[in-house]
This record gives sequence, C-alpha cells and structure tokens, in this order.
Amino acid sequence: MEAIARTVLQKLSSFAQEEFGVIWNLQDDVQRMRSTVSAIKAVLLDAEAKTNNLQISNWLEELKDVLYDADDLLDDLSTEALKRKLMVGNSILREVQIFFSFSNQIVYGLKLGHGMKAIQKRLEDIAKIKITLQLTDRPLETPIAYREQRQTYSFVSKDEVIGREEEKEFLKSYLLDTNETVNVSVVPIIGIGGLGKTTLAQLVYNDNAVQRYFQQTMWVCVSEEFDIRKIAQKMIGSDKDSEIEQVQQDLRNKIRRKKYLLVLDDVWNEDRELWLKLMSLLMEGGKGSIIIVTTRSRTVAKIMGTLPPFFLKGLDLERSWKLFSRVAFDGGEEPNDRELLAIGRGIVKRCAGVPLAIRTIGSLLYSRNLGQSDWLYFKEVEFSKIDQQKDKIFAILKLSYDHLPSFLKNCFAYCSLFPKGFKFDKKTLIQLWVAEGFIQPSNDNRCEEDVGHEYFMNLLSMSLFQDVTIDDYGDVSTCKMHDLIHDLAQLVVGKEYAMVEGKKGNIGNRIRYLSSRTLSHFAQTPSSSHKLRTFIILGQQLYGSKCLDLLHFHFFLSLKCLRVLTLCGLDIVTIPTSIKELKHLRYLDLSKNHFLLNLPPDVSSLHNLQTLKLSQCFRLKELPSHMNKSLRHLELNECERMTCMPCGFGQLTNLQTLTHFLVDNREGFEMKHMPNGWEESGNPRTQTHFLLDHTEGSEIMCMPCGLRHLTCLQTLPHFLLDCKSISGGIRELSGLNSLRGKLEIKWLDSLRYYAEEVESAKVLLDKQHLQELELRWWNDENEVRNLPLSKSELMFLEFPSADRRKFNQEFCGCGEDENILEGLQPHDSIKKLVIDGYCGRRLPDWIGNLSSLLSLEINNCNALISLPEGFRNLISLKRLRIYNCSLLEIRCARTNGEDWPKIAHIPKVLIPPFTPSLFRWRQPFIFLSITIFLQCLGDWDCLSRATVTAPPSAPPLSTNTRSLLMASTTYNSPPTLMMPKEDLNPLSDTPRTITV
Repeated sequence: MEAIARTVLQKLSSFAQEEFGVIWNLQDDVQRMRSTVSAIKAVLLDAEAKTNNLQISNWLEELKDVLYDADDLLDDLSTEALKRKLMVGNSILREVQIFFSFSNQIVYGLKLGHGMKAIQKRLEDIAKIKITLQLTDRPLETPIAYREQRQTYSFVSKDEVIGREEEKEFLKSYLLDTNETVNVSVVPIIGIGGLGKTTLAQLVYNDNAVQRYFQQTMWVCVSEEFDIRKIAQKMIGSDKDSEIEQVQQDLRNKIRRKKYLLVLDDVWNEDRELWLKLMSLLMEGGKGSIIIVTTRSRTVAKIMGTLPPFFLKGLDLERSWKLFSRVAFDGGEEPNDRELLAIGRGIVKRCAGVPLAIRTIGSLLYSRNLGQSDWLYFKEVEFSKIDQQKDKIFAILKLSYDHLPSFLKNCFAYCSLFPKGFKFDKKTLIQLWVAEGFIQPSNDNRCEEDVGHEYFMNLLSMSLFQDVTIDDYGDVSTCKMHDLIHDLAQLVVGKEYAMVEGKKGNIGNRIRYLSSRTLSHFAQTPSSSHKLRTFIILGQQLYGSKCLDLLHFHFFLSLKCLRVLTLCGLDIVTIPTSIKELKHLRYLDLSKNHFLLNLPPDVSSLHNLQTLKLSQCFRLKELPSHMNKSLRHLELNECERMTCMPCGFGQLTNLQTLTHFLVDNREGFEMKHMPNGWEESGNPRTQTHFLLDHTEGSEIMCMPCGLRHLTCLQTLPHFLLDCKSISGGIRELSGLNSLRGKLEIKWLDSLRYYAEEVESAKVLLDKQHLQELELRWWNDENEVRNLPLSKSELMFLEFPSADRRKFNQEFCGCGEDENILEGLQPHDSIKKLVIDGYCGRRLPDWIGNLSSLLSLEINNCNALISLPEGFRNLISLKRLRIYNCSLLEIRCARTNGEDWPKIAHIPKVLIPPFTPSLFRWRQPFIFLSITIFLQCLGDWDCLSRATVTAPPSAPPLSTNTRSLLMASTTYNSPPTLMMPKEDLNPLSDTPRTITV
C-alpha cells in the first residue's frame, strides 16, 4: 500500500514541475491531490498494523483501489506528455502537428480534468474516514538495513543439511535391500509442510551408492495436479506435445526390465483410480525397483504405499539449534553473549523442530542485524501472538513477510501469480518487477534492474526463495519457492491478485494482477476486468486448445491499463494493429510463437514498452522500423529467419539487453561490418548487454566502430577482430571496463602488424569483472572457409620460394604473437583463461600473477618450448589442460618432464598425447603448425632426421605448399606413413629422430 502511495506522489510531484500541467490547466488539481495523498500516506503504517479491525481493513481496500485508479490516470497523462516530446521532424513540422491536434488536446484535457476531480473526490472522502478510525501518523518507512550478502547465502544447500543422517540411512536400507521379491515397491514419506520431506528424498536420491545400484533414476515434482501424461513425459524427459498412447509406450520401453528409482515429490492426489492407472505403467520395471512418494496426506500414503510409510519428525532441540546457529550467526559461530543465546534457544524451541521455520526466523534475525533487545521482543511479543493461532508454523513464516519493507512485499506477493513448483528465472522476474513499477528510485543512480537484483537477493537471504541454481560465474540464475511460502504469498495478496486454474474463476472488479492456465474463459470481455495491469498466460500448462483467436485478442486489447502481457507459446500468427491501444504496456512476451511472421508497425507506438521477448519465433522475418526508444530488453534468440535489424535501430538509447544482432549478408570474401551508425544505440549510461549471435553460417566478421563508447556494456561474449582496421579494432575494447562474465577475442593473428601498439595498449588490464577470457589466433573450419586471405598468406601462395627469414617475420609471427599476448594481460581476478593457436615460443610472465585463476587451457600452441617459472605461484589453479602442444607435452611429462615441477601442485593436469592427426590439414594453412614445429627443432643441433606424417584422411599437399614447407626448413625428409612413437625418446636430452 505504502509503495503505490509513494508512486502516485512521485508522479504528482513530477507533473507539478512539467509544462503539461499548465497546458491542460491541471496545476490546482495536481497540488490538491498531492496534499490529500500525503496526509493519507502518513497514517498508512498505523492502518496496516491494525488490519484485524474490519473497518480499517475495508478502508485500506477502498484506498488501495482509488490509488491504483489515480496511478492509471497519471500514467495516461505521462504517456500523452511523452508522445508530445517524441514528435518527429523539425520545429515547424512539430508546430503543425500540434496545431492540427489542438482540438484533440482540448477534448483530452477536459476528459483528464474530469478524471482528476472524480479521483480527488474519492480521496477526500477516504481522508475524512481516517479521522473517525483514529489513525495516527507514523514516521516514514526507512529502507531495511540488510547485511552484506554472504557468499553462500543464508539458505541451507543440500550438502549442508543438518540432522537427517539417521533418516537417510534408514531410507537407504529400503532402497538397497537385495532381497528382491517384487518388481516395484512404493515407500511414502509423510510429514507436515516445511519438515524437509523433499530434502530428505534428495539426499537419498543423490547418494552415490543409490545412483550406482539403480539402472534408471527419475525425479518428478507432481504437486497438486496428478496428470498421468505429464508425469510420464517428465519421466522420459520429453517436452513434446505427444498423445498419451505414444507417451505411455515410450515410458514402458524406457523402464522395461530395468531396476529404477522414481521419486514422486509433493503428491496430493487422493483418487485411487488415477494412481492405479499410473502404477500399471510403472510395473514394467525390473525387480527391486523403488518409488519414493513425499506427501503431507496419510490418505495418499495409504493409497500408494506398498511398504510401511516413513513418518518424518521434527528436529530435536540440539539439531534445531545447530541449524539456527548456521543461519542466524556470522559464519555459524555462536557469539559470546549468554543472554542472547538463551533468548535464541527460546525462539528455536517455539519453532517445533520444523527446519523451514527455523531457517526463516534465523534468516530474519540475521538479515535485520538485530540486537539483544530486538531478539527479546521477538520472543516475548511476536511469538506470543503466534501461540494464539491455530497454525503456528505458518504464523512463524508470516513473521518474515510482516517485517519486509513495502517495496519488498510487492515483489514477494507478485510471485503468487505463478504455480507451486514454478522455476523463476531471476532476470525475467526482475524485468517484471520493473515493468510493474515496484522498484524504488536509487539514490546512487543505479539502474532499476540493479536495484531489482538487490531486492531479489534480499528475499533470498530471508529464505523466501530456495532451490537456487548457480551459473558458471557464481551468480544465482533460477530459484523456486517452498509450497508453504507460496501459500503465504497467496494469503497476503488480498483481492488484487488471482491465478485462474482449469475451472472458470470469478474475476473481481478489484483484481489488478491475473495469471491463467487456460484461454477458454476469456473469449468474452468481463466488464470487471478492465482495470487489469497484468495478464500472464502460463503457456506450458494450458488446458484445452492453446490457439489464440480474434475473440481472445479482443479481450486482451480491451484491457487498457495493462503493464504486462505474456502470450507465450500460443501459436499466434498475426498481431492486430490495435495493439497500439495498450499504451501503458511495459512488458510484452510473444516468445515461442512459432508461426508468428511479423509484428505490426503499430508496436512502435507503445511508447512505454521496456521489454519485448520474441525468442523462438522461428518464422519471424523482421521487426518494425523505428522501434520505440523506451525499449530496454530485446530478446531474439533462435529467430532463424530474421535477416537484418530495422531502420532507426541506432536510436534505441535505453537498450540494455540485445541477444541477437544481424547485418545484411553479402557475397564473396568482402569483410562484413555492422553499420557504423549503430553506436547511437549505446547510451554509455544505459546499454549493458550486447550478445552477438555467432552461429554456424554467420556472416559477421568484425565488430562495429564506436563500441568503446558503451562504457556500461556488461555482456559481450565474442569480439571479432578486423584485419583491415587500425590495430585490428582491438582499441574498441579499451573503454569497456564494465564487461563481466566471458569474453572471447578471435582472429588475433590479424594484429601482428600492430603487435607493438597492442603490447602498449593493455586494453584488458582494468576489466576486473571479467571471469573468463579466451584468446584465439586461428579459427575453426567454418570461419576459415569464409575468411579472406591476409597479406602474408597471399604472399606465400604467390611466392613459393620465400626464404626462411621472411617466413619467420611475416607468417609465423612468433615475436609478434609474444608482443600481442603481453599486451592482452587481464586483471588478476580472472578465473578461466584459454590460449589457442598462439605462435610464440614463451608465455608472458604476467600469467604467474593471476592469483584467482582456477582453470587454464593452452591449445594448439606448437611453438611453445616451456612454461614460465611463475606457474609455481598459481596456487589457486585447479585445472590445467595442454592440448596439441607437441613440445610442451615432452616438457610437462608427468614426474620426469623438465617443467613438471612447475605444475605438480595443480590437482588436475590434462595433457592428451600428441597426435599427428590433430594438426589442421588445410591449405594454405597446413604449413603453419608443421613449419613452426620444425623451426623450433633447429635449436637441437644433433637432430639428424625429422619425418612429417600425414593421416590417411589428409588431402594431398599442393606443389606450392610442399615448396613452402621445404623452403622454410633444412629438413628434406619426404612425407611418409605413420612412424613409431618410440622414435621420440622423452628421456633423452639429444633426440636423433623426431616424427610429426
């Protein structure tokens, strides 16, 4: 409530300073409304603390409704003002446009004035009632002072489960019983919500002995809907929309005569007939197969179980305290404060051994950084209220919600729109919060998405999210909600939120946020739904037909206040032009509509649109020209038929995420560029993502000019160098110090003419957020096929008699590559480094300073003769892989190689045996690897013979290539078939025969 009031006040304050208030004669109305809302807002905290009073509760509902209406009206005014600002053309044209729309402006101003006065009248009536309710002013809510997030967060991961060792071993005895008399046995785990039934099942399921014992292991989260076809599809790992006959046949084939373990998690179905139908399919398994069922219902256990049920109990006091200490105290260490510990033990006792309640309360006490007096208040006051309630565990969980600030309450409540067991994508959830206006302005000029990330992590720290997945860089990618926490979210949302299941639900006139698993109820427009702000179709679990027809579109387009519209996977073919009427729309998800051909130009009229998702619209050919400037996130993954980006794309100055960028294809070997004007799309303060889609057949051969100005760019997976530009375009990286995640730089061989300049530039040294760096000289086969020949390559094709000195200087580039790699020194925080195709003889000394390095790969570097001494300093390095580096293979041979002592401390060293067939036998590049290797052997004066061996599948060498090879080496041995590997004696300091 306080959040929507704050939003309304912010908009009123903004309009008071704008010219538009004067144009529409609204200054007095705006000022009067500001005063009324401010007076009401002052008593909101007091009112929300007294919601047990029915009169106050009803007063709050009326207030909330009028505030939403006020926000919609003010947003309408804001959009109209934005349209005036965005009028294109010169000043004369703008005046003409304003003149001819003057009558419309008068009509709009009158309509707006009536709306403002009607809302002001409702607000004044509500303000009068607050006096009779005896509500008092309270100080403004201050942002919650959360502690800095721990690296492991405050939730307990699966490998940190406390107090379930005995239960785990008991269940394992069921599973590993070798006295197999029946094909399939079912063991139920019964317990109240939050006891850890799922966690216990996960512990057993992931046990190494259990995994080895069963031929098949499968996990299915069933939840409230017991759909046999969906359960079977999850078991076989299929997401195809197949008929039940095909699904059951595939399932039976998968498990037939195999000993399997199946976990059916969170089962609620009490229909015995449904279970017997599923069980008839599961009986195909081999003897000793086990099904674990987790449930809260004894009836479910009785219907499904064949073995005695396992009743899960709460943790004893000692184990409860151990779990509480882990989440409530820094590092799990008890403080030296006896009184605080005594209070804590009293709190833990009230949690009744329920792990979810213990974690939630412990996380709350930790995150708020509360002292002894606060802990005592929790024990004596808050828990005394809980003791009076029937469901004490649920009341304990609600404490966490009650202590959230209003802006986090909105974000938490929003999760009630999604079903139990839903996997939330963090980035998508934050985009939705931004679109709904839940993110408060930041005092430190951070973008709303960064503030949203902080909100998410705060909810996670309170144990309101769980089951997180972590990406390659240690950041949270997805999460889930515990069923009890989801129930809590549905309880606290009141009348504003609704999720429609299979059956038709009543859409009340105060519902603002709606999600549905069906389309069948929305062909006609209910008059009560015109205030909806959010409509989300949960496309993956639709009931009945999922095809979207014109009647459905008529319903959606009648929702004039929509901020969020998700129409994912509905086989949409066309979008009506009337979509422009949804002028409040911020978030539009049309992804997975495989038959969508194009978007109408009217999409460009959605001046508030922030997020547009079109991924997996396989037939989409193009985007509308002149996309709206408000766009922040444009997702185009797997839009395979798109050929180019729209005109005016350079004006998207707020763009943060772009997952796919296309340029026109051209024939021949001409170097491909992105348009030089594109950098206008990169407002240095707003653009944060540029994801280059580098799939097979891609014609993008270099990066655009002006990239260095995007100083806030965060995502740039690939950087392609251009041999035709000065310094190969490497200086475009100089200003991109906000890059994070992975960066791959390709075609570094094009920098050899500018090696000294690259060495001095140090373009990567300040990029402290980078996690992974890949430096590649030569290209894979698909890239080489389209790569234009460089000057040095052409020289060797045209002048086969080139001498060895010229070959060294202009083709091999040993010295130049060493300069280049020296200049590409990354920040010492880098965690993974890949060096591929490097032609230098030595690695730079800076490698020994990479104190955070965890993984290092050195591939296809046949000129390398040794590793630097600094390798001994890489104490964090966990994995070293040396691949196709012929000399290093000898030097790094385990135990007896000269360089082995430098790397012996690394836990995982991978050095595959050097194999001739690993060379890239392509022309004109074939002589590169061979010649570098042979030249490097020139230091071994006693070498008497070197044999080059081609694999049977290698193409014959051309005359030019043979001449080049012979001209560049003193060894004239003709190519032969494979020679014995024993000719190369790694123990000898003076080898006499080398076979390549």
